[in-house]
Amino acid sequence: MKRALVLSGGGAKGSYELGVYKALRRLNIKIDIITGTSIGALNGALLVTGDYLKAKKFWLKMSAKDVFDYDFKSKKEYPKVAKDIIKNKGLKFDKAEEFLTGIINEEKIRKSKIDYGLVTVNLKNRVPKTLSKNQIPKGKLAAYTIASATCFPLVEVKEIDGEYYVDGGYYDNLPINLAIDMGADEIIAVDLSAIGIKQKVKDNEVKIDYIKHSSKDFILDFNPDTARRNIRLGYNDTMKHYGKLDGENYTFKKGNLKKNYNNLSDYYIQLLKKVLISDDKKVKITEILKNKRYQNIFLNIKQGKSLEKEVNSSLEYLGKLFDIQDDYIYNIESFNRKLIKEAKSLNYLTIDKNLKGKMLIGYIYNKFMNSDNKEEVYKKLFNIALIFQKDFLAALYLIAISKRYPITLKSDKFFEEILNSLKSSVK
Repeated sequence: MKRALVLSGGGAKGSYELGVYKALRRLNIKIDIITGTSIGALNGALLVTGDYLKAKKFWLKMSAKDVFDYDFKSKKEYPKVAKDIIKNKGLKFDKAEEFLTGIINEEKIRKSKIDYGLVTVNLKNRVPKTLSKNQIPKGKLAAYTIASATCFPLVEVKEIDGEYYVDGGYYDNLPINLAIDMGADEIIAVDLSAIGIKQKVKDNEVKIDYIKHSSKDFILDFNPDTARRNIRLGYNDTMKHYGKLDGENYTFKKGNLKKNYNNLSDYYIQLLKKVLISDDKKVKITEILKNKRYQNIFLNIKQGKSLEKEVNSSLEYLGKLFDIQDDYIYNIESFNRKLIKEAKSLNYLTIDKNLKGKMLIGYIYNKFMNSDNKEEVYKKLFNIALIFQKDFLAALYLIAISKRYPITLKSDKFFEEILNSLKSSVK
């Protein structure tokens, strides 16, 4: 059995693939073949020799200015150089070629027990060229690897022996079929979610594990900070894929989320019932049954099933709202403390037109925590809960963890005045 690592194109997002490789090594998952397109081909040329530290040094040293003579700090920078790109038929790639040729060790790649393949496209006849290392002419391995990453028309075409080549993403940005042709019957495919054509997999019998980078980062954002973040994300996502870490958009130590749910589930479910079916049960249940999300929640409660997925969704939603860094590995206690810290700094002097998000979550929390008459609060929160399900459930999470991590939020008097004025205008 041969296992292939397939690396997609995606520009600066390619450092994510390095994190995937690091995790695979940690998991002792043996790789027999590496295929890549564009930045994936460059990464593959480095990783096929097993020299992770050299590849990491490459990413932590490289900047956009080193590659293009322009410093693309954001997508806004692109129009500034668009005229030069059109006029010169692509940016000069000389600096990048010199740099890459210096780090791609053809002799070491050819001697490696791991096979290597890449994809490029002949611009003249638009014929794709898929090559294993044995099919690449000697002395030309670096040139064809660079050709695979020649993102025309952003950069000028790559000439090899009188023929002109461009980025392999114009044919297959995730070269799974090339890996199959090279003998792979098990594949780990790293998809950077970048623009490019993907060929339909030719053999449905081949086992494929997909690891996907969902970030919308700018593909020209080559800088060490972005690379470090992507490496961490690639590592975390891979370890989660193989069940060694927990979480979706955030990453937690194994077992932490289950432990967290077990600690707060009784109180969380009690709060749900109090708000949604504590009074006028017939009326409330009728309203709840119109809402698919609550239908599923209460069906699970009735059947004695866990609401862990719902609770975890709420804590990750709070993490995004509070801009908690998403590339670290957290234990749940530290993550909850970060949520508490951010919740304490909520500002009630600004409010968006939809009365949702952090503002509404803070309002729900304060309404519950600062009132002596909880039954009255439950009644007031019912309509909010039906309309703003995501924010309501997130607020319940904060309330549930407040038993262990007390929260004191700022006064919501300003919010109350706005709501009262809205009520008056309706009348």
